[in-house]
Amino acid sequence: MGLYRYRLGDVVEVAGFYKETPKLNFLCRRKLILTINIDKNTEKDLQLAVQKGSQPLIKAQAELVDFTSHADISNHPGHYIVYWEIKGEVNDQILGQCCKDIDAAFVDYGYVVSRKTNSIGPLELCIVERGTFKKIMEHFIGNGATMSQFKTPRCTTNQALLKILNLYTVKRFYSTTYK
Repeated sequence: MGLYRYRLGDVVEVAGFYKETPKLNFLCRRKLILTINIDKNTEKDLQLAVQKGSQPLIKAQAELVDFTSHADISNHPGHYIVYWEIKGEVNDQILGQCCKDIDAAFVDYGYVVSRKTNSIGPLELCIVERGTFKKIMEHFIGNGATMSQFKTPRCTTNQALLKILNLYTVKRFYSTTYK
């Protein structure tokens, strides 16, 4: 129990009432849903997919520092891009497996059908240089955000952020899960 700060547009459910005051459960941020075709993946779905996909990093004695994602519709078919910053050295074979594991972890029916019919292209995993997410935070702070307010967005369409991510991408992997 406590006081939470919700944003306009957050998706919540009423879990009950305390006297006449509704008890709310946070479900997801409205704009943090990855969608390209008929797929609907929430921030929680993304978090679970990244969690499953990052398991091979543990065996390689590496760790995921931070991540974000983007539903890229600039080409046809559109596809999900997941950006990772990693601490430690990981070989390409393991990172390729991580990419496949993330893609397979999205279980939304619309996503699976769209991937199988190639209405959504292969998931892309981009590995960014160490310090990239710090640069992103510095960019937002330089534009008026305070450090205490900043939280890495889990899904973004912000062109300035995407420009930084793509500038510091050092490796790209494409999923072969549905081939």
